[in-house]
Amino acid sequence: MSSTKNIKKSIAVLGAGSWGGTLTWLISNKNEKVTLWTFSKDEYKVIKKTKALLRPKNLKLNKNVYITTDLSEAIQNSSVIIIAVPTNAFEPVVLKLKELKLSKKTVLLSATKGITNDKYLRPSQILKKHFPQNPIAVLSGPNIALDVISETPTISVIATKNKNIGLMLQSLVSTKHFRIYLNDDINGIEIAGALKNVIAIAGGISDGLGFSMSTKSALISRGLMEIARINKYEGGKHSTLLSAAGVGDLIATCCSVNSRNYRVGFELAKGKKLNQILKELGQVAEGTETVKAMVNLGKKYKLNLPIANAVYNVIYKNKTPLSELNSLLTRPLPEYEISL
Repeated sequence: MSSTKNIKKSIAVLGAGSWGGTLTWLISNKNEKVTLWTFSKDEYKVIKKTKALLRPKNLKLNKNVYITTDLSEAIQNSSVIIIAVPTNAFEPVVLKLKELKLSKKTVLLSATKGITNDKYLRPSQILKKHFPQNPIAVLSGPNIALDVISETPTISVIATKNKNIGLMLQSLVSTKHFRIYLNDDINGIEIAGALKNVIAIAGGISDGLGFSMSTKSALISRGLMEIARINKYEGGKHSTLLSAAGVGDLIATCCSVNSRNYRVGFELAKGKKLNQILKELGQVAEGTETVKAMVNLGKKYKLNLPIANAVYNVIYKNKTPLSELNSLLTRPLPEYEISL
């Protein structure tokens, strides 16, 4: 363990949204110097002037943070690059990094939860495609940004195949209130982290319709089964779904009013249209895009995903939540509860 403390670290965080900003704040408070990159010049000007993030809730940054819109400057001499951009921006950012010819020793840590809608690629797969020689890791778990900055006890998981890299990242990111566990199942961690956002939209719809905790519990348990079906075919370990990054993240995102995906579902239940909800939210809600990939993966593997299909129908086929609920409840009764 002592060897990891001697690794010289220079950290860059790519993405100044809620999660990228939170990680920047968290790591810089440990007296680590962090360079924060944002693609938005308007966002850069505001943060530079106020010394505070736009999200979450005008979080103040300390002197250890340097902000830039120049990607080359951001990653200069970086030993660790944390990528915390929306899924649809992930590969474009990685391609820009590729042009900058990173050292093969640079550690790439994905903090993005999603699956692309064209080739159904996860962040780690995109990183392996363009940086096959670099150490790669994934951060995922029940880590809602507002909860982490409140310094209530929270946990998360870093998945990597390289134990020494995992220990270094664990030391870098962990705090007294934010405890990091290690895992080697990158596939399972990413599948769980991406697909739980779809189930969280359903969770928000359930609460928006005024249903009970019994309904929510049923939704979470059946939603976990849908995630498990895809996880099996995507090469993830079944045991990973019992971890903090599996069922832990699913529960948090389905139940927290601070979850963007939950809020999308809640407002859909109230009759609002998706465009209006996202405009009012002012942030990306990954589940609204990931549901497309989840439904298509279900078709690819010929899987039964009734909850995912219902969420898709509400968002993209103008079906009402109540009509989709009726379709779910009137399906033929299953012979067995557990069927992957």
